Amino acid sequence: MIPPKKNVDSRILLQRLKQTLAEQGEAQARLNEIVKLIATSMESEVCSIYLRRTDDVLELYATEGLFTTAVHYSELKLGQGLVGKIAENAEPINTSKVAKTKGFRYLPETGEERFKSFLGVPIQRLGTVLGVLVIQNLTEREYSDDEVYGLEIVAMVLAEMAELGVFTESGNKHKLSQEKKGPFTAIGLIGKEGVALGTVVLLNPEIKITNPVADNPILEKEKLNVALTKLKNELSENISRKHFKQKREFLEILETHKLLIEDKGWLNRMEVSIDNGLSATVAVEKEQTETKARIAKVQNYYFKERLNEFYEISNTLLKILTKQKSKLKLGTITSPILLARNVSPLELISMHEHLKGVILEEGSVGSHATIICRALNIPLVIQAKAIIEKAAHGDRVILDGDQAMINLRPEEEVIQAYTSKLSMRTKAQESFLAIRDLSAVTLDGIKISLMINAGLMADLPSLAKSGAEGVGLYRTELQFLISNTVPKRSEQAQIYSKVLDSAKGLPVFFRTLDVGSDKILPSITPEIEPNPALGWRAIRLSLEKSGVFKMQAQALIRGAHGRDLNIVIPLVAKPTEFDQAKEIILSEIVREKRRKHLVPKSIMVGAMLEVPSLAFASESFFKNADFIMVGGNDLKQFFFAADRENEKVRRRYDVLSTSFLSFLSLICERCNQSKIPLSFCGEDAGKPIEALVLSALGFRTLSMQPDCIGPVKSLLRSVSLSEIKALITGCLEENIETVRLPITKYLEETNIYSAKMANNTA
Repeated sequence: MIPPKKNVDSRILLQRLKQTLAEQGEAQARLNEIVKLIATSMESEVCSIYLRRTDDVLELYATEGLFTTAVHYSELKLGQGLVGKIAENAEPINTSKVAKTKGFRYLPETGEERFKSFLGVPIQRLGTVLGVLVIQNLTEREYSDDEVYGLEIVAMVLAEMAELGVFTESGNKHKLSQEKKGPFTAIGLIGKEGVALGTVVLLNPEIKITNPVADNPILEKEKLNVALTKLKNELSENISRKHFKQKREFLEILETHKLLIEDKGWLNRMEVSIDNGLSATVAVEKEQTETKARIAKVQNYYFKERLNEFYEISNTLLKILTKQKSKLKLGTITSPILLARNVSPLELISMHEHLKGVILEEGSVGSHATIICRALNIPLVIQAKAIIEKAAHGDRVILDGDQAMINLRPEEEVIQAYTSKLSMRTKAQESFLAIRDLSAVTLDGIKISLMINAGLMADLPSLAKSGAEGVGLYRTELQFLISNTVPKRSEQAQIYSKVLDSAKGLPVFFRTLDVGSDKILPSITPEIEPNPALGWRAIRLSLEKSGVFKMQAQALIRGAHGRDLNIVIPLVAKPTEFDQAKEIILSEIVREKRRKHLVPKSIMVGAMLEVPSLAFASESFFKNADFIMVGGNDLKQFFFAADRENEKVRRRYDVLSTSFLSFLSLICERCNQSKIPLSFCGEDAGKPIEALVLSALGFRTLSMQPDCIGPVKSLLRSVSLSEIKALITGCLEENIETVRLPITKYLEETNIYSAKMANNTA
C-alpha cells in the first residue's frame, strides 16, 4: 500500500493519544479512554483492542461500541475469525460487508451483528504481532487507503505501549509476554556443518521507546538523517580497511549495503511515517516490521534477499537511533552463539573472531550469511522457526549444525551427551592428524581420492590441513553472487589463478556458473518461476547468457597460465547442452591461441550428472565427456522428488536406499564402459558410511567438506571394499529397502566402526 503524502488527522490523533498515555490511572481505564478517542477520530461507532496472550489466544481488552461485558471474556484463537486471521497473517482486513467476508466469526456476547463495515490492522512490533486494532461502522463504509494507513500508524504506537506493559495490570491472570523457561528444540536447515555449545547472544536490538509520537517532525527527520550518515560512515570505514580490501567477497557485500541505504523508496516511506506523527525510531521500526511481512509473502529468492538486506540495515539503523553499541562485546561471553532473524554481513564479519556459531530464523543456502559462515568455518543453522521469541539473552544453547537442530536451555543430560560427543570428536580429529598425509587405500588395495569442495579463497587453506588430494569442486558462482555486477574477466582470471596457486599442483575442478533457483546474480533480472529448482538455472541460463559464459571460459583459460585446466558443466539434462558448452570452451581456446595467449597444458571438460535423464544418454555423450561428476545433492532431490530445503520431505529419503544405489550402479557401469573418470560430490560424500558404500559401488573420487576428509579416510583404510560390495549385492538381491542397517551392523560386529563413532565424527 502506498502511504498518503500527508494525513493531518493521524498526527492530531497521535498527539491526543500521547496526552492520554501520559495521564495517571489504571491500565484498563487508560485503554477505555484510548478506544473512545480512536473511535471518535476515525468517525466509527466501534473501536476494539485485542491483545495476544502467550497461549496464542486473542483476548478483547477494551472496546467502544460493543458490549462492555465482553471485555476480558471474548476470545479468538490465532487464525480464528477475522481478528485471528489478521494476527496470523500480520496484514489488514478491510471490508464493507463483514458478515459475508470469508473467515468471519460472529461473537454473540459482543453485540457486533449490527455493524456491517470492518477494518482491522495488526498491532505488531519488530515483526511480532502483539494484538489487533479494529474499527467498525453500522453502514457499509468503504475505508480508504489513507484511513487504513492512519490506523496502522496508531497501531504502531499501541504496539510500543503494549510492549512496555502500559495496558496490563501486574496481576493480570493472562500473561501477554512470552515465557522463556524450560527446554525448547527447533529444527532448521544446515547452513554450515559443525557442533557448538555456548551462550545465546541476541542480535536484535532491545528497544524501549517511551515517546513514540513525534512532537517535531523536522527534528525527527534530522535524527534520521544523522543516523543514516553515521551508518554510511561505518560502512565506508570498514570498506577502507586493509582487512576487507584483501577479502573481495566481503568488500562487495559491504558496498552493496552502502548503495541500499540511498534507496529513495525506502527513505520516503520512513519520512512519510514521520510526517504522519511517528518518531524517527518508530518510523524505522514500522518500515522494518512491514518489510518482514513482505518477506514472508515473497517467493522469488532474489526479491526475498533484497528485502532481507533492507531488514538488516533497519536493524543497524535502530541501534544507532537508540544509541546502542553497534558491536556486541563478545569477549566477555563464554562461547557466544549469535541468534538473529537474519544478520548483516557487516555485523557478522565484525564479530566472527569470537563467534562459536550462528542461528538464524531466516536465511538460505545462497545467502550472504551462509557464504560468510562457510568461508570462516562457523557452524550455522538457518530457518530455525520461532526460535527468537523462545530465547533470552544469556540462555545456554546447543547448535548441532550436522543435524540442523537447536537445543535451547537443554537438560543437563543433553549437555553431557553433546559434551561427550565433542570430546570424542576432538580425540578423533587428533587421530586423523596421524593419517593426514597417508592415502585412502582400503585393505584390499583400492585407492580412493578424497578431495574438498570450495568456493571462496578463504576455503583453500583447508586443502593442505585436511590432507585432501585436490579441489574436487570449486563453485565459481560464489564470486558472482557477492558482487553487484558481473566480475570483470581480468578479476575472474586473477581469482582462478590464485586458486590454482593455492592448490600447488593438485588438481582443481572448476564448476561453471550454477546460478538460478536459490542463487540469483544481482546483475541478471530473475525470472519469476513456480519451481525455480527445475527452471532457468545453471547451464540453461549460461547458454542463453552466452556472453557471460564466454567471458568466464576466457577467464578460466587465462587464469590457468598454461597449467592443466578441468571444467565441469552443471545440471546437464541432455547431451546437446553439454556439447554446446564444450564447443564454446574449445572455441575460446582456439581464439586465445590466435591472440598468442598462453593456453592450458591440457584441458578436460566434464558434465555434472544431477538430472536422472543424463544417465540414459547415448554412448556418444559418454565418449564426448572427459569425465562425469555426480552431483549428489541435486540428483537425490530429483530422484526422490524431494526438495532438499523442505524438512517435511528431505529426511524421508535415504541415499543408501537400494533403489538409489541401483541407479548409481548404472552410472558407474556406463562410465566404466566408456572408460571415463567418475567422481561423486555432495554432502553424502563426506559421511563415512555413505562414502564407504559409494566407494564400493565404484566411485574412486569423492569430494566433500574439508573436515570430513579425516573420518572418511580413517574408515576407508580399515575395510575391504570387496566385502562391502558383496554385502550391498546381497541386499539388492533380497529387495531390502536400504543397506544402512546391514552395513552398520557389519561394521559394528567386526569392530571397525560403530554407529556412535559415526555420530561423533561425521
